[in-house]
Amino acid sequence: MLAKKPQRKYALQAAASALILRGTMTPWTLTELSAAAANGMKNRSFNNGRKIFGAVGCFSCHRFGDEGGMTGPDLTGAGGRYSAHDLLDQILIPSKEINQQFFPTVITKLDGSTITGTIVNLYQQRVTVNTDPADPGQFVELQRETFKSIEPEKFSLMPLGLLNMLTKDEVLNLLAYVLSAGDPANTLFTKCKKNHWKS
Repeated sequence: MLAKKPQRKYALQAAASALILRGTMTPWTLTELSAAAANGMKNRSFNNGRKIFGAVGCFSCHRFGDEGGMTGPDLTGAGGRYSAHDLLDQILIPSKEINQQFFPTVITKLDGSTITGTIVNLYQQRVTVNTDPADPGQFVELQRETFKSIEPEKFSLMPLGLLNMLTKDEVLNLLAYVLSAGDPANTLFTKCKKNHWKS
């Protein structure tokens, strides 16, 4: 056992491994969750929403407040840009509308092989690409003369089915957390006695 090399798991892999042990997956649709959000966004739990945000790997790619990654859009102000329905639409169908700043790129090399990721740095003849959104330190460096084309990828790097691992209540707590801009005093949450928030 001591000689065995530890297996590295990125945040999304760890989250999926933990949640998949539940043994239940629900193929949520936008219609179902949007209807639930229309009548169920009050009295949500801030603490549980934050836990779910971390459990499904959102912090790996998205900035929220003073935490998180930078390979996806900053979600701190999402509450001012999206309704619950629109946010669900973005999560369930991530390739429907991709922020141009985080548009994935396909680089085709001269030998015919391809590299897909987000270009994080262009310096003279050197191109640095992040090939794993869940690992900001995963870089590939290329010289311009080694590839023949750079084209936008048609599909988002955000994985499909993230919400399928969650219960309806967990999805609604997650939505409330994102839409609250990280403010536990937001009216979406339940205020309990002695100013303690429902967890």
